[in-house]
Amino acid sequence: MQVFRSATIVAPLSRRPVSARKLRMWCTPELILGVTTLTDEQALLPHIINQARCSGARIILAHVQSTQGAQVCRKTSLQRRTNGASDAHEALDRMARQLRWLGFACEPVLLSGPPELEIPCLVRSHGVDRVVIGFDEDPDLTTRDVFPITQGVLGGVDVPVCAIGRNALHPSDMAIRNITLAVSSEPNCEVALSFACRLAQEHRARLNVLHVTSRTSDSGEAATANSVTAKLPFTTWREAQLFCPTEIVVREGDPADEILSYCSSTRQDLIILCSPGDARITEPWRNGVSYRTIAGARCPVFVARRESTAALSVDAPAALTTNKFSPHRERRSGAEEGRQISTKAQK
Repeated sequence: MQVFRSATIVAPLSRRPVSARKLRMWCTPELILGVTTLTDEQALLPHIINQARCSGARIILAHVQSTQGAQVCRKTSLQRRTNGASDAHEALDRMARQLRWLGFACEPVLLSGPPELEIPCLVRSHGVDRVVIGFDEDPDLTTRDVFPITQGVLGGVDVPVCAIGRNALHPSDMAIRNITLAVSSEPNCEVALSFACRLAQEHRARLNVLHVTSRTSDSGEAATANSVTAKLPFTTWREAQLFCPTEIVVREGDPADEILSYCSSTRQDLIILCSPGDARITEPWRNGVSYRTIAGARCPVFVARRESTAALSVDAPAALTTNKFSPHRERRSGAEEGRQISTKAQK
């Protein structure tokens, strides 16, 4: 017997901003992009190795040579710029050979141009699932034309970005046991919560949702675990409660200081932030919660965008998205469909 219900009684299912397939690719990446400055080898490579080993991912190791510095120093000779490019290429090849020696498929890529355009273009054209980048805590602010690489990547890509600060400890093993998701009073955290929930399921880790209230808050009511739970997306939070251990933690004080204090005292393995902050302007971003958290964290910090936006800005030339690199996403999708068909045929 078929039973029909009125559409006015049964509420329609809420559409998630991130598909299940995309979440799976984010949490078990097939292709990781590591962005290096060629001076962060000791801090960056161990984390790239650890994350690629967990999912068996391939690695693209990229370095960006910004042309802005060359435009400022117009007296630089062509020979010196050529030598700089060849030195960067040799250093990048050496780091790639180290990864290949460890058994990873690694492709070195040397980019030239503005980082805030070149890196998002590389991410979109090659179908990158995750970006790992070293955090430049003290960029050169005297040159106003130079855009910090980390700042441009955090504000310009649609995939999760893992920032490695200078205080981040080297991973001793591949185990991820505790994950902290820092949420604010704003309700737009469904993408980050979905990513944190799926990542905790993949690693069988504990998910801690941390909310920090300011002492100078305008609202008279103190935040509680129940009030924080009420602001979370119900379906996503219910899924997290069903499939992984969860806990709501509420603290009072400065958000960045409390996040760092909690993660240090409880030995968290990953921190996930819901937003990179205002990455368009350098000075406010350096004083924000995201910058201070990444700079002082003793573990990797993931930044997930609140909503899916275009990786390139509106002012980016169209040639960057079409002719710069050959697309690989369609090739990967075809290979995945072929594996599924072969698996069904064997059964």
